[in-house]
Amino acid sequence: MNKNTLIVWIILICYICMAGYQLHLPGLHYDEAQESGLPALQIVSGKEVSLFRNIGFGNNRLPIMVQDYIGALHVYITVPFVAILGPSTVSIRIPSILIGATILLLTFSFIRTVWGERIALLATVLLAMHPSFVFWSRQGTLIASITLALMMALFWACRNWYIRGTWQTAIVVGLLAGLGTYSKILFVWILLGIISTTIIINLPNLMFGHKKMWPRQPNYIDMIAAIAGFAIGISPVVVFNLMSKGASFARTGDIATSNSNILENVLGRIDHFVAVLTGNSHLWYLGSSPGNRLWLWALVISLIVSITSTVWHQTRSQKNFVLLLLLLTSLLQVPFTPTPSGLFPHHLAIFAPLWTTLVAVSITSIPRLLLQIYPLSKNYHFTMLIVIAWAFTTLITKDLHTNIKMHATLGKVGGESPHTDAIYTLANHLDRMRPQNTVALDWGFAPQVQFLTNERIKPQEVFGFTEKTDAGFVERLDHFNPDNDTVYVLHTEAKSFINRRTDFALYTSSRGRHLENIGTISQSSGTPIFEIFVANKEK
Repeated sequence: MNKNTLIVWIILICYICMAGYQLHLPGLHYDEAQESGLPALQIVSGKEVSLFRNIGFGNNRLPIMVQDYIGALHVYITVPFVAILGPSTVSIRIPSILIGATILLLTFSFIRTVWGERIALLATVLLAMHPSFVFWSRQGTLIASITLALMMALFWACRNWYIRGTWQTAIVVGLLAGLGTYSKILFVWILLGIISTTIIINLPNLMFGHKKMWPRQPNYIDMIAAIAGFAIGISPVVVFNLMSKGASFARTGDIATSNSNILENVLGRIDHFVAVLTGNSHLWYLGSSPGNRLWLWALVISLIVSITSTVWHQTRSQKNFVLLLLLLTSLLQVPFTPTPSGLFPHHLAIFAPLWTTLVAVSITSIPRLLLQIYPLSKNYHFTMLIVIAWAFTTLITKDLHTNIKMHATLGKVGGESPHTDAIYTLANHLDRMRPQNTVALDWGFAPQVQFLTNERIKPQEVFGFTEKTDAGFVERLDHFNPDNDTVYVLHTEAKSFINRRTDFALYTSSRGRHLENIGTISQSSGTPIFEIFVANKEK
């Protein structure tokens, strides 16, 4: 084992220790259970799988998509872990952490082929210790972290096609591009970023009629192979939409309208990017999110260095400039792209390997750039190397300190809002009660309870996903006889997401019943989160 391989192993071990500590915290999130754990459990147990839009394939009705815009890859990755470890938070999060380790390995492998091993090691350790990457990797289903792995694999495949220029490498490029889009539709940001970067780099050649293209001239066989690969990778999305008769496109108009305020979107996305870059505020649900503001300075310096280097060398084909263009052209699409689930910071998770790589590549090039612009003595050059080494050490140390501090707070709080660790107490409490019917009167806990209890408890969501109670609310409640061992679960007033408390009280009153609180569930911090009711007849 050579020195660099040993360092990579040390980085991976440090990442796994940091990301894997107290892995059950924060509490299991709705999406982790709904989009990964529960379908995986049902596949393992051979039971009927809860399918999105009731669309699946095969005799066992296996899932194709878990949302209109998210593929079911995480479900199948989770299956063997649920089979071995059973239905638990750990069985969902271990594969997510392993995906994170895969992202680090792919990042190192790609960067090594382009910039060399030293920069690859630096970029990898920057990513491995970044607070956003560490804590999102724990809950990889939330950000569809497989997209990051497919992105880095795609970059590596593009590099291989550039070097070899064979149809086999071209089909791999297309396949990874298609799979990435299937894994999460926001992968198109990266694809359009690659296309935009290629066009910008080749603009002089196109304008002056030069036949030579960057990175290399594709032939017809390459293009056919890439298209075929993409068609294979994206085929599950096509099949899903054919089977659903395009139901997923029915929301397009509403999504575009809800995302139509461009200025608000731009300002919101800038705020999100700064939060994700620095690890500040957006991880509030862990109990604290102090972040590392040094990342903002690191990126600003990297942008200046990269642009200066490009201008000084008077070339647009240098590797640093290509990386900068890829990041910028991908990011510029974000505020103008309608996102089905709204505007959330985690959409920007896919860019984490890009900005950490840009920082590693640009800042390490400062000494060489200074020597070319203004020759320095060996003493000054050595001093600059020491300053840069100190800066990177400070950046990484600050990230490490931030991660440890967040873990300490998380251990006390247990997670906030939909990430609360009270979900475990609720699941255990209901499992001991074993009611005939469990009615969920709010969003945020039904699939977790069903998963954690191995489907012994199956809360039925009756609240409706509308701001105000819909016409079918009463009808859905009438399906469950209060006298048939039925319990009703709500969030406390202060923790409600879709508040149906008043409407439910009016419903029970109209049926000649009164509500009795038979249990209040609190999280580790002592804050009440859930309430369990029965509806008794008025005496």
